[in-house]
Amino acid sequence: MVADVAARGWAEDQLRQRVRSQAVPRLDSIGSVSAHISSFPFLGRLLVSGTISHVDVSVRDLTVRGVTFSTVGVELRTVRFDRDSLVQDRRVAIESIGQGTAVVEISGEEISRLLGVTVVLEEGRARARVGGALVEVSARVEGGALVVDAGGFTPPGIEIPPLPLVADCLTGTEIRPGRLRLTCVLDQVPVELAGRSLEFRL
Repeated sequence: MVADVAARGWAEDQLRQRVRSQAVPRLDSIGSVSAHISSFPFLGRLLVSGTISHVDVSVRDLTVRGVTFSTVGVELRTVRFDRDSLVQDRRVAIESIGQGTAVVEISGEEISRLLGVTVVLEEGRARARVGGALVEVSARVEGGALVVDAGGFTPPGIEIPPLPLVADCLTGTEIRPGRLRLTCVLDQVPVELAGRSLEFRL
């Protein structure tokens, strides 16, 4: 059991290091990187099926091209590893996923700063101060930009820069208290987590 926990922790650390090393050159700044593998036993599942149920990876407080995001992350499900690489080379390599979800969050304060208009985000509801009054607004992703529409008033969209882990797939929007969540469904391993093997000693 101790060896299993240590092995999982090592693999999580390798994922964190990989994301950080590949993402940093593209970012203005970066906060913390987290990775969590949900599987017990970890080694047993890898050896028997080569599949792990959940792998979640996220980056917090990152700034790209002057835009700050609270969180950028992926939730991967049915993560398959290369068993031949595991058995023959003692390496863990991500091969495919059954499905995944990309999640990006940006705060209401950051949206307000970028638009030059006060935006208030509540559960399922967004309002902006226009002409001294708070009016209902909608938010959507269109043409690679976040667009906030207040009826006849539509400020320039906020360009969504290239982000680690999520590529350019973002399409959905969810309004949460104090933040806007952008989402999409993934069917491929993010490039930051694929391509290279994770060396591991059994």
